[in-house]
Amino acid sequence: MHQPFDCAQFANAIRDALTQTLTGVDVAEEPGDDASALTFVHPVHEATVVLLVEAADSATSVPTLLVSIVIGDWLEAQEKEGGAQLFALNPRLMTCAVGLMPLNDDEIAVVLCRRAPAAAIAADEVLGVIDDMIWDYANCAGWLEGASDPAIAGGRSRLISSLDEV
Repeated sequence: MHQPFDCAQFANAIRDALTQTLTGVDVAEEPGDDASALTFVHPVHEATVVLLVEAADSATSVPTLLVSIVIGDWLEAQEKEGGAQLFALNPRLMTCAVGLMPLNDDEIAVVLCRRAPAAAIAADEVLGVIDDMIWDYANCAGWLEGASDPAIAGGRSRLISSLDEV
């Protein structure tokens, strides 16, 4: 008999892997039956990371992991000249997209986001996925000196598969 996917159990495994690797990081967890969320501040990149483990829904039919990394505030980005150009990076990013995520009633964050089948990413690989996303964004945004080509910016293997591959 097939066991239903346990969102809280997978979120716990991710939390345990993160806290073993990122010493002293406080990972907040909101467990649930259909979805469990984890949030923490990445100690190296100083970015807020939101992980959402979701049970299979009618659109995907598979449990998924949404990795979101807050890179800015949407209202502030709109006020800066060229701030909305963050979204022009999407076609060039290899492992993620730039999107908007409501944080509360009056805050919308600009985030790097990637949704993948939960089975495609082991709990101990999630930190590598987060780092890949950050480095890809830094490369495409021109923050890495001399790295205009994704092959130059990071030699990490890609850990993420697409929902299209399921």
